[in-house]
Amino acid sequence: MRGLTTFMTKVIDGVYPRVCPGYGCGRLSERTGRHLCNDCRAKIELYSTSLCKLCGREIEGRVRHDFVCSVCRAAPPHYDRARAAGHFSGVLRDMVHAFKYNSALWLCADLTDLLQGCLMAHFDANAVDVVLPVPLHPVRQRERSYNQSVLLARELARRIDRRCDTRALERVRVTETQTHLNAAHRRMNMLGAFHVARPDWVRQRCVLLVDDVMTTGATLNECARMLKKAGARTVWAVTAGRGV
Repeated sequence: MRGLTTFMTKVIDGVYPRVCPGYGCGRLSERTGRHLCNDCRAKIELYSTSLCKLCGREIEGRVRHDFVCSVCRAAPPHYDRARAAGHFSGVLRDMVHAFKYNSALWLCADLTDLLQGCLMAHFDANAVDVVLPVPLHPVRQRERSYNQSVLLARELARRIDRRCDTRALERVRVTETQTHLNAAHRRMNMLGAFHVARPDWVRQRCVLLVDDVMTTGATLNECARMLKKAGARTVWAVTAGRGV
């Protein structure tokens, strides 16, 4: 069956070549089943060391011990750890925008590659019990027709052989767009936006939250607050990109 899938992928690639989504690139991808070419992939600035141990914010200079940034010291997050694969700029920003707003669903595998690499680098994947996407409110989902975080979470869960539950966590309030809000207003905007509909699926479990982009972390933090309230033992969060 796997051989047949590989054969069909090659046939489809021959008929519909996988063109790199990098701005102004247009090259064919060198990797089977992927769109991003090697050159554009190398342009993505990945997070590696010198990060806040809680929120994953990059720290100037090299830190060889566990370090908590001033933001997390002032207001400790409800999640136990959050990490982003790369800086939300350039090629990665183009990919996420195309995937999120322009129905470029064929980029799911490329973006999941980044999530999977981030998970393996910063977490113990074997400790994860269940994978949850950050939910959209039904009104927003009808407008967009899909939730990009669900697609990423499902693919990541499949790769690490874990269950992806798209109904355990619900968005129960339509929130104002976060784009033009400062950190304090983002936190206020998210309060009461989520509800744990299936607490049995998270109680005493290690939950991995998946989203496309993290900025201040207000959305992930509110999700984690509700999951912890419902009895989750550990809440980790992973995103493809991190904005400023």
